[in-house]
Amino acid sequence: MIIDRLHHNFQELGDLRMREIRVDRQQRKVFCTLSHPQALDFDVNLRNKLIDTVKSELPKGYTCSVKFVSDEFTDVSFKRVLTDLIKNRYPIYANIPKTKIDVGVVGKNITVVFNVSEVVKKNIELSEFCEKLTDYFKEYSCYEIVFMARTDPLATSTTNVEEQEKLVQFAINRELLKPSRYFDVSNVEAVFGKQIISSPMYIADVRRPMDTCVVCGTISNKTTRAAKSNPMLNVCSFTLTDGTGTSIPCILFLRLQITDVQTIMNETGRGEAEARTLSEKRILSNDKKLKQVATFLSNGDSVVARGKVAFNRDGSSLEMCVYDLCKCKIESISSKHEYVTNPADRYLLVKPEDFTEYRQINFVDDATEKSLITNQDIVVLHVNATGLSKVIEDKLYAISAVKVSRGHVTERLFTYVNPEKNDGLDVKMLEACGISPNKLIFYPTLTEVISDFYKFTYGCKLVGNNLGQILEILNYYASPLGYKFTNKTVVQSEILSELFENSILDVSVNMAKIDDVAKKCKVGCPSTVFCAETSLTVARCMSYLSYNSK
Repeated sequence: MIIDRLHHNFQELGDLRMREIRVDRQQRKVFCTLSHPQALDFDVNLRNKLIDTVKSELPKGYTCSVKFVSDEFTDVSFKRVLTDLIKNRYPIYANIPKTKIDVGVVGKNITVVFNVSEVVKKNIELSEFCEKLTDYFKEYSCYEIVFMARTDPLATSTTNVEEQEKLVQFAINRELLKPSRYFDVSNVEAVFGKQIISSPMYIADVRRPMDTCVVCGTISNKTTRAAKSNPMLNVCSFTLTDGTGTSIPCILFLRLQITDVQTIMNETGRGEAEARTLSEKRILSNDKKLKQVATFLSNGDSVVARGKVAFNRDGSSLEMCVYDLCKCKIESISSKHEYVTNPADRYLLVKPEDFTEYRQINFVDDATEKSLITNQDIVVLHVNATGLSKVIEDKLYAISAVKVSRGHVTERLFTYVNPEKNDGLDVKMLEACGISPNKLIFYPTLTEVISDFYKFTYGCKLVGNNLGQILEILNYYASPLGYKFTNKTVVQSEILSELFENSILDVSVNMAKIDDVAKKCKVGCPSTVFCAETSLTVARCMSYLSYNSK
């Protein structure tokens, strides 16, 4: 390992740590961050030796970028590092207030105490959160750090243990099921910074802060202004939108060269004549840069951008700080996946709820021989969503599938879904569905449950409304995992109408109204809007009509 080689070659630097190491295989580059209490005081010769040692350990063809940071902490600075880590890596504990985290730095020892409720304390113990933090900071810093959780009698529980345990599992699976989709670009020509050779990912898959990220799209809403605090810095803001219709705000900092003659003389030690010549060259260079911003970054231009993704100032959304920007031609989206034909061997996160105990009076298998659905496996699929018109922008926040096999209601697969967005959520609708917006974070994302719903619906005919739009959304998230929903679909009102016509019941009922159909079939209908209830109601109505076939 690189750090072992560094410790062997620089035994006098016992507190040297490899704080971060990240590999970009597409760029064939390794990014390293070395920390030491006196790292900022290392002379150029020592820094170069350290960098050469790192380079000697890299695979052939790889380059590296080494950053040096100080490993000196105060109570405040370490708490800031810790809370940022928890927010980005362990979001399930990000709701612990900073005021409830006590940090004490004494010499080379740091003690951290989380003052939380008994419920959260138990969850911290179950998830081995303190142990995970200890392992992380062992290689991060030369300090001896102890983490512990303590019960605060004044703290109130905001959730139960079951919800917290779900989050621990979801946090693990979120990384395992992260999408990896890329655009094809051609005619890439560097305009600012270096030429980008990496494949740009979908903006829709940029869901958290990233140290390096490559995306592409068309420019809109471009503005350019001089920074208030630095006259030699121009700030260019624009929105980048890719072929999926998803956007991300971007900022490009354009640093201009100092042109003041006296300043150049002071910084370079040159005479006045040479300084004036250099100033004139810099003025031309600055004008060229500003002209590029004015002429190239126009609305509708296609670009590929590389930079860092972080939360904006108020922490409400992500934005990208662009380091490199290139002209390009963006190829249209095309599916290159070889889809898996078979579902997973087991359910990963959501398990079916058994409904074999549900039987109508005198309901026996022989009674359904004449039914239209006797020899079919049908799944009633209902969702609650912010909308169904745009694959990326509209999000599901609840999804329910109820299986009807040989006329019997057998099982249901239901879960709330973390929509990964706050805008567009109807609070009243959520309350009607038995959930509040701040609780949705406790549930898996659609990407995480796709495998389970694919397994549940595999080989079944789907019944519901707006199934075309729903399957388009499901397939968007299923595609990176190698799945594709190709089920046959039937409009809900059509199959209910056919079952009524083939039954001994009166057909005079509005098939579009679930409560009317349920009343006619003598089936309970607790809700007409919550998908977990509506899907089950429709399935039970189908079962009842199947039993009452002519």
